[in-house]
Amino acid sequence: MKIEHFDSKVLWDRVAGDPELLRELVELFMAESPRMLARIEEAIKDGSGSDLEKASHKIKGSVLQFSAHAAAAIALELEKSGRLGSTKEAEPLLKKLVQEIDRLQQALRAMAGDKAGRFQE
Repeated sequence: MKIEHFDSKVLWDRVAGDPELLRELVELFMAESPRMLARIEEAIKDGSGSDLEKASHKIKGSVLQFSAHAAAAIALELEKSGRLGSTKEAEPLLKKLVQEIDRLQQALRAMAGDKAGRFQE
């Protein structure tokens, strides 16, 4: 089963076609995502499964706002690792999550910056 990294149509529907709301959500995500990723990295470094679970759960919720299912799937795996207290195997997952968040941010910038206020697929 292939998981799409980002569903622009669902996101556009979620913001009811409001480009200003989309821009605000994107700006907030751009500001918060580095902090959320840093918390995951810190939890892995500290070997704290509970912190990894909490931080991964938070970023999973954030990326799901944008219909970013691939990033959410990775965050869920990190969350499960934390729940099991297994932080050593989490580093490769974090690297994948960072890559997926980068892809998401690029897509969101393009979508939010579209002068027509809508995303062209």
